[in-house]
Amino acid sequence: MGFVPPQVMNSAFERSLEGISSAGSSASSTSISAAVGSSVLSTLGSKKVFVGGFWVLSSALLTTYSTTKFLKYEDKPHELGDRSDFLSRVKKASSDASSSNQDTQRIPTMSRPALLTLYRFAGSLLLGIVIGRPFSAILDRIRMTKALLPAFALPASFLFCANFCNSVALDKIGISLTYTSKCGIPLITVLITLLLDGTNALPSTPALLSLIPIALGIGAASWNHPTFEPVGFAAAIVSCVAQASLNVTSKKAMMRTASCGVDAQRTMVALALCITTVTTLLVNAIRGLGEEQVLKREKTHQKGSKLSTMPPGWLTSLAVAAYHVEYVFSFMFVRIVEPITYGTCDAIRRLAIIVSGQQMFGGEPFTKLNVAGIALSLLGALSFAINK
Repeated sequence: MGFVPPQVMNSAFERSLEGISSAGSSASSTSISAAVGSSVLSTLGSKKVFVGGFWVLSSALLTTYSTTKFLKYEDKPHELGDRSDFLSRVKKASSDASSSNQDTQRIPTMSRPALLTLYRFAGSLLLGIVIGRPFSAILDRIRMTKALLPAFALPASFLFCANFCNSVALDKIGISLTYTSKCGIPLITVLITLLLDGTNALPSTPALLSLIPIALGIGAASWNHPTFEPVGFAAAIVSCVAQASLNVTSKKAMMRTASCGVDAQRTMVALALCITTVTTLLVNAIRGLGEEQVLKREKTHQKGSKLSTMPPGWLTSLAVAAYHVEYVFSFMFVRIVEPITYGTCDAIRRLAIIVSGQQMFGGEPFTKLNVAGIALSLLGALSFAINK
């Protein structure tokens, strides 16, 4: 920002006071508050520590809670226990659903992970268009989103894949094993960066070596006798690769288009929503699943993801809002840091998810190996920051 002469600043300030005064005291208070709020948000939005910290906390607390509750929701409230307890409740819920007339509460052609993905993208797109300053610029935001669509086509496909596969993995194998499988994101990010930009884009050797204890530490922290399921594990691996690819390609697209994180996120969820809708329609058309087939799968395929009732509106709204907040800050953060730094912070975020998930939904208490894994990951992150 260049130097502004005091005379110009005073003149502009006086004109702004005159405009505020003519609008009345109420408008004056609103304008000043909006200006102060805008200035604060703009300042905080450029701070790496604030943006990254809020991204990690919102993901570990709000998103973890709302996503898990949405995927595991049943009509009778109870605490989530171990995997065997959950499977027995799914079987009982399916049996009760078939004996009672709850046809109007089921969506027979869409699994719970697919439904969550659809709600997330649709809700986040709506929030991204409506929420913003000024409110009257909705049409401008729509036009900007449309103009950015070609540039973000590839990152949007990775966004869809990462979100959908992550929901499948969480539903089938739970929090610990899902995020244990995805602890390789920093390493995959390094490989992608190496392939795209060459060795010059990589950090120092000590910084790269510090990624190893981060990955090993997260694995040790979540190693709590996880239940292995082939489809769920494969979904976690695919989500891991897609997320790393998203980190790199989204940053390149934002740099190329000079767009901010909010605009990028809005554009990508718009494209991801289209991908989700088309994919769902194609899958349903190919499979031709009717309600009787779905109910049969609920009873016989114990590791399936279709439950008997729909989550309530408040839980759906919380899941959508948590997702929107997390990803807005995620894309703000990826724009102001290097992809490998983002991937490392993402590894710490996943560690926080494992810890918070264990605290919120129970499970086996942490062992000495878990505690050692947490310490190892934190030391690895500190080592990376110092060497970077």
